Amino acid sequence: MLESTAADPTVTHYDDLVIGAGMAGLTTASLLAAQGRRVLIVEAHDTPGGYAHTFALGDYRFCAQVHYIFSCGEGESVHELLRQLGLEREVRFHRLDPEGFDHVVVAGERYRIPNGLEKFRDRLIRRHPDASLPLRRYFDTVAALGREMDRLPSPLTWRDLVTAPLRLPHLLRYQRFTLQRLYDHVHMPQRLQAVLAGQSGDYLLPPEQVSLLLHVALVRGYDRGAYYPERHFQHLVGSIADSIRNRPGCQLLLRTPITRIEAARGKVTGVLTRDGRRFTAERYISNIDPKRTVDLIDLTQVPREFLTRMNYEYSSGNFTLYLGVQGLDLREHGFGNWNVWHYPSDDLNAIYRRQLAGAGDATDPWLFLSTPTLHTDEPGVCPPGHQILEVATSAPYHPWRHLRATDRRRYNLEKKKVKDGLLALLEERYIPGLRKHLAMQVMGTPATNERFCGAPEGNAYGAALTPRYMGPGRMSAQTPFPNLWLANATAGYPSVAGTVKTGLDLVRLLSRAR
Repeated sequence: MLESTAADPTVTHYDDLVIGAGMAGLTTASLLAAQGRRVLIVEAHDTPGGYAHTFALGDYRFCAQVHYIFSCGEGESVHELLRQLGLEREVRFHRLDPEGFDHVVVAGERYRIPNGLEKFRDRLIRRHPDASLPLRRYFDTVAALGREMDRLPSPLTWRDLVTAPLRLPHLLRYQRFTLQRLYDHVHMPQRLQAVLAGQSGDYLLPPEQVSLLLHVALVRGYDRGAYYPERHFQHLVGSIADSIRNRPGCQLLLRTPITRIEAARGKVTGVLTRDGRRFTAERYISNIDPKRTVDLIDLTQVPREFLTRMNYEYSSGNFTLYLGVQGLDLREHGFGNWNVWHYPSDDLNAIYRRQLAGAGDATDPWLFLSTPTLHTDEPGVCPPGHQILEVATSAPYHPWRHLRATDRRRYNLEKKKVKDGLLALLEERYIPGLRKHLAMQVMGTPATNERFCGAPEGNAYGAALTPRYMGPGRMSAQTPFPNLWLANATAGYPSVAGTVKTGLDLVRLLSRAR
């Protein structure tokens, strides 16, 4: 399913050329191909999907970074993509436990996050009755912002901006808020701050940095349903990729890095590949990072005002530990059809600062723990009777990139040290004797993310999701070149749901422009 398709050497011109086969690129390319356009999509890696790609280690198959997704319900972005491709019956999803799709463990105390914000609010009030007022104020604010987000038109027109004070008062009031600022405003107790930000790894920022609007969007997205693909992420990605390959006149090329985007007289005129080929198209869509896109163009051809928009900072990188487990059942240790978020203390801001400052301190980190083999019964990702456990936490990029570039032996030793520390923590807090049952163990760092996924500085979510990079100042799909468009986690929004919606929105925009 995921083998590369060789380009017809006699065909070098296409209707649309998509650079990068991440989820936004696959979404855009597949929908344009379904419209009957001749599409070429080129990807540097040996498999499509970006962070949603699956890699093999022995008899195990691990998804690189994605563990669960939202917007899979009828009418939502992922379902809408599959519907338009005729795949909604082929690619199905299992819903994580609605009574607790995420379990947040703070200093040993476990809280379940259910679907239904009112239900979650009431659970927390019963457990913390003295915090009834701040909890009600928090959830009322989330609900009000959510209602206005649902009404927010895309794209915004001048009329929308003029009427915004009447129609979108909460969005205007809170657009520059961090989550911490809301906590302080409602006087939220420290323990509940940690619980309510328990899914912080889904944006890799602490409350003092993350945009409140982004936090609300994520919380509400998962509140509508948290999902895992019934036949795993390889089937989801492969089915979309095959929908491109199977269209007449369309191609998906893997192991094909783009080394140059040619531009002249205000338009893109072609792309060059590392193996010396040149392709041209009527339109070009870049699924790679905007900074990387601009780096491929002769800067004399790029307007200065567009270059000034490239000053965004990247989101954090992360460690990911991929484990194959045999001879024990993770369900007997607090795992199941849900994820577990582990925090050693109430102060998430302090935890993130400690892990990301300087060389980083991973001695007592927060952890995200996911068990994909307990999210679906479908085989194909590990030997029969085995299970998979995936562990992630935040990590600084620069120290790990420097080590890998200058001293590979020390890099590997330091990586092993962190891995052993994570395994010791798991044995102490969750799974006694875990290391005796490991049939597979491998760990990635932010340098791994950059190497295999092309993520600049090992970032997990594109531009950092702080108030500065949210709202009107965020990168959009448009560029100074009328035939070059952007579709990625920065010129759009991250996550599978976010990048799929980015692709859907771009295709609608391109369809109106024709």
